[in-house]
Order: sequence, then structure tokens, then C-alpha cells
Amino acid sequence: MKTQSGFTLMEMMVVLVIIGILAAALFPKISGLPAQAKVRAAKSRLDSISAAIESYRTTEGEYPTDYLPTGLALNGINNRSEALFLALFDAEYTGQRPSEEWLVNTDNDEATRNLTSLGTRDLFEIGDAWGNPIVYFDSLHYGDRRVTTVMRDIEYGDENEVVPHRNPKTDSYSAPNSFQLVSAGPDGEFGTDDDIYSFKQ
Repeated sequence: MKTQSGFTLMEMMVVLVIIGILAAALFPKISGLPAQAKVRAAKSRLDSISAAIESYRTTEGEYPTDYLPTGLALNGINNRSEALFLALFDAEYTGQRPSEEWLVNTDNDEATRNLTSLGTRDLFEIGDAWGNPIVYFDSLHYGDRRVTTVMRDIEYGDENEVVPHRNPKTDSYSAPNSFQLVSAGPDGEFGTDDDIYSFKQ
């Protein structure tokens, strides 16, 4: 008598159910990996920009200003981000600069004249891992008005307002004698829990 080998329908169903359970258990962990990698990349980028700002201070004797020169910009948007770009890409500055690949221009504006080492009058911002402007605050101006920023993704309603980070215990500004960098994080909106900050405590 011949014996037939193979899976019965019941055995196959059990195997499929087990595979389904394993897939359901592993999917959330695997699917979150690209998002976590982008957050790590954003933090690394902020660290690199912080190092460039410290290099600027060593070379120039002070932190870059977060104010644009009077009459240079045609709008009042992304000004603090653009001021950092102008300082680090100034035609006469020879210190450490961030990668040009990180530059974005979410408000599509130009300066009235070119002050940078680049061959363009575009008023760029240094972007985060999601292509949104990283906002720079010089501690000298923490208490000044809120900063209006245009985000890359139009569906978020274009403009966000940003304020410097405060210590939750004391309500005083963090990094009171240096600077802060702020990324809106994965959701592309400032003032939410996933904002990413870089500053010295």
C-alpha cells in the first residue's frame, strides 16, 4: 500500500494562521524603522549644524545673528533660518559649513543682493530630514516676537509659528547664553511633542 505524504487542509490552515500571527506581531516593529532612521538623521543633522555654529563662534568671536540685514529680505518669513544660512555661507566666511544638499527655500524668496559664496540670491534655509526649515534662535533675541516659518508640505497650512524652548521646571529659556536649533520633526508642525531641539544645557 502506498502512503501519501503532504499537508492536509487543516495543517495548511494552522501554518497560515501562525504566519499571520507572526507577521502581525513583527509589522509594527519593522514598519517603524524608516521613521526612526529619519529622526536619527535629523538629530545628527542638528548636531552637525550646532558644530558649524560653534566653529563660527571660534572664527568670528560671536554666534551668528538670527536677524537679517535691514532691507535684504522682501518678506518677514523664515528670517531666522535665512539669517543662519547667510552667516554660514557668507562669501568671506572660511569656516565650517553645513552641506549644500541640506538647503531648502520653502518660501521661494530672494535677497535684494547676493551676500553668499553661492552664485544665487536665493534666501535659503537649512532644512531638516523632512525638507522643512530648521529654526535658529540666538540667545540675545529669545524674548523677541514669534518666528513665522513656511513648511515644505502645503497640506499643513503653510505657516507655523515657533518660539524658543523653555525649561519646563523653571520656565526660563534653555541655553540662555548660546543658541537653539529647532526641527518640527516628523509631523511637520512646530509646537508638538515630536519637535527636535538642539541646545546646550
